[in-house]
This record gives sequence, structure tokens and C-alpha cells, in this order.
Amino acid sequence: MKAVPKPIVDYSLPVVALVGRPNVGKSTMFNRLTSSHFAIVEDQPGVTRDRRYGNCEYDGRQFRVVDTGGIDFTAEGSIAVGMRRQAEMAIAEADVVLLIVDGQHGLLPDDREIFVKLRRAGKKILLVANKIDGPRHESHVNDMYELGCREIFGVSAAHGRGMPDLLDAILLALPVEEEEAQHVEPPLADFEHDDTALSEDALAAIEQAESAHEEDDGPGDEGPDTVSEADLSKDVIRIALVGRPNAGKSSLVNTLCGEERMLVDSTPGTTRDPIDTPILHGGQRFSLIDTAGIRRRVRVHEPSDRIAMTMAERAIERADVAVLVIDASEGIGEMDARIAGLVADAGRVLLIALNKRDLVPAARMKEIEAELDRKLQFVPWAHRMWCSAHTQKGVLKILDEATRCYRSFASRVKTSALNRFFAGIVEKHPPPLFQGKPIRLYYITQAQTRPPTFVVSVNYTEGMHFSYRRYLQNQLRETFGFVGTPIRLLARAKTK
Repeated sequence: MKAVPKPIVDYSLPVVALVGRPNVGKSTMFNRLTSSHFAIVEDQPGVTRDRRYGNCEYDGRQFRVVDTGGIDFTAEGSIAVGMRRQAEMAIAEADVVLLIVDGQHGLLPDDREIFVKLRRAGKKILLVANKIDGPRHESHVNDMYELGCREIFGVSAAHGRGMPDLLDAILLALPVEEEEAQHVEPPLADFEHDDTALSEDALAAIEQAESAHEEDDGPGDEGPDTVSEADLSKDVIRIALVGRPNAGKSSLVNTLCGEERMLVDSTPGTTRDPIDTPILHGGQRFSLIDTAGIRRRVRVHEPSDRIAMTMAERAIERADVAVLVIDASEGIGEMDARIAGLVADAGRVLLIALNKRDLVPAARMKEIEAELDRKLQFVPWAHRMWCSAHTQKGVLKILDEATRCYRSFASRVKTSALNRFFAGIVEKHPPPLFQGKPIRLYYITQAQTRPPTFVVSVNYTEGMHFSYRRYLQNQLRETFGFVGTPIRLLARAKTK
């Protein structure tokens, strides 16, 4: 039986939950406390739906902040019920709850009902009157003392007004910090990708190769030709799940987490904020990024949906591996090809997960594979697999295949092995003439990884036709075993 992934939770940090009615400024407060802009903020209710976690550090102490969807007791429907359930989960694990109300409109019946429920749950409550943007609004705070709170914090999360007093109160309400708190898992380290342009170190390596490329490695050097620079004991593999709406991205995240981490509903566009969830599987740390479904922009009318799509596209850029989730029962759509193009342009690993396998007859699987080959022929290097979030079959394989592709993504080939390969390839299939002149390919070197980027020294850079570049890329992939990762090939004029 395979080990089930588990969420990485730093239990040494206390939890502060942000709860309240819709559109009272919880996400703005989350962004303020965590010094981030990851939560979508808009002046309309129901934008936030899932639980979002972040860390806050103030006056030498740290705590986890949980943003929740607005609690609306009158709203009906599966999404509203799911949002309330997500908020209840956040309250259950919280050490301190910030009940946020709209300070400009005063207390409403739902505010009072939420306050009563929190009291019954035995939670430490800090009542926060948000949107107190100036002295003219401070009089509204006095009416809120009817709830029996000793102190009410009038703040403006958008402008930072009153935040120091609120943070001081949060620290006083948190559990007493133990001297030796047990730390279950180390926090996720930030991972910065190399720029798509060649770095100064890469250019220096090319210059060195130009002057003495034959002396880099002797022909008799030992060891494998390809070595991965990935340190799986330290690296956090960031996986962004992208795709069209209702393809099953959130269901896959929940299955991989082993809990209801994301709100799942048959209504397209349920997920809006890109939610990062760290998990541990087989000793390897991953960060799963669930994203909103990407649609054609002409069909997106709500500003929050446009922002969600933009953040989903940005999630690809900050990921190592992009898992393109496709509803196999619906076939391959035009937007699937567009999303695959976004991943290729970003230079990220592309893993295609054909989801809802349980709904696809066995006889149709080959048809879908052929359709995938035809519509995504511009990314033939993309790795693919079948899975079903409903039956959980093949879902864990996503993490295994993502790790395998990540190793290729960070792989470096020895210069000696590259040039032995290069000599044979050029002799077997020399480049075509350029304006009647022969093209001389002198040598090849790898400039950087993530993605693997190779530079070919040539006499006429403009003579390197696209088809010949693609031929060299395919040969590099086949010879050195690159899986699921794009390979970039640049032509550079040989310097005298």
C-alpha cells in the first residue's frame, strides 16, 4: 500500500482565523498581515471561497493566518454551504479568531450570530471594526460594545490604520510561547527560478568554453554524462495545477492532500484565488498550487474572474512543474492548447493529466491520445498520464512523475559528452546551406538549467533554421533522457 501524502503543517505556530460576513475586508486584512498580495480583493461579496494560509511575523513572534470565505446564513446552494464549512474548519483549528465587521455599516444580524457561535465554541475573539478610514467613522465603533467585548479595534486594513494596536492584542491573546516548541516540518523555503535570459555566470561559462572547450572534460572522464542538480532533500517542487474550468483541479488537490482542502463544486469557476498547499510525500516536499480555470477572456465579464485568470497564468511562472488537467470525457479543447503554450513559453515542465478516466470507455482512450498528439503537436516533449480524482486511481502518480520530470528540468550534461554527441549528429545530419554557404557548427555547451539551455557556436547564426534547431533538440532529449522538460537551444556567433 502506497504512503498517502500529508499536508505540511508547522504546529509550533499558533493560528489566527479571519472570519466574518462577505465583503467586510477579510482578504485585505490577510494581505496586510502576511505582507502579500496573493488574496484577490474586490468590492463584491463571495470572492474568497477556500481557506488560504499565510505567515505573519510581528515583534519577534510568528503565527499563521487563515483567510476564509464570507459566512452568509441566508445564502443557499452548494457553494455557500461549502464556504461555511471551510470557515468552520478554520475556526476549529484557530487559537484566536478575528471577527471582522464593516465599521462603516455597523453591526448586522449575521455579525451577532457569528459572534454567538464563536462564544459557544469557546474561542478567543477579537472584534475588529474594519474600514475605519478616518475620524469621521470612529463613532460607529461605540455602537458595537453591545456585544460585551472589552475592546473593539477600529482599523483600516487597506491603509494600515490602527494595525499596530491590533497586532499587539493578537500577541497577547496567543498561547504562551513554549521554549522548545515541537517543529513537525521545516517551513517551505522560497525558490527563485533562473531568468529566461542567460545569466552572467552562464555567459561566462560560454566564454570559457569558447576559449578552451576541448579541455573541459577529457574523453575518458568517468561517471554519468548527465547529472541532475536537483537536491530532492532540500528542494520544494512547486506544482501548479492549471486547466479549463471544471476539469477537476481542486478535486485532485484534495485527493493529494487527503482532506477537503479546496471547495469542490460542479459549477465552473468555483476556485478563484491560487491556493498554495505544502505537502510531504515519500520524504519529498511539494507545494501544490490550485488555480482558477483559464477561459477565453472574451467570455470573462466579472473583474474578479479576470484577476483570477491572470493570477493562474502567473502561477505557471512561479512553478517548476505545470500539470495541465484535462477533462478526458470532454476531449481536448482549444484552451488546453493555449494553456500548454503558456507553459512552454514560461519554460516549465509540462505534465498532462488526463483526468476523469472513470468516465472514458477503454475503446476511446486511443482516440483521445491521438487527438492529444494532433492538437498539442507543438509540445511533443510533454509527459502525459491518466488519472481519476473520483476513484483516486493514478493520482499519486502525479507526484512521482513530477519528481522524475523535475530531475530532468535541473539536469546538466557534461561538455565532453555534449561534444561527442554533437560530432556524431553533425556528421550524420549536417545543417543545410545558408545562401549557398556551408554552416559550420563548432561546438555545443550547456549554459544553464531550469530549463536546460544549450548554446551552439556557429559561423552564421541566421542560418540555423527552425527545423534544424528542433532536430537538435529532439536528439538531445533522446540521447540524454530529458523527460517532460522543454529544451532551449540558442545559436551564438563564434568570436575571434
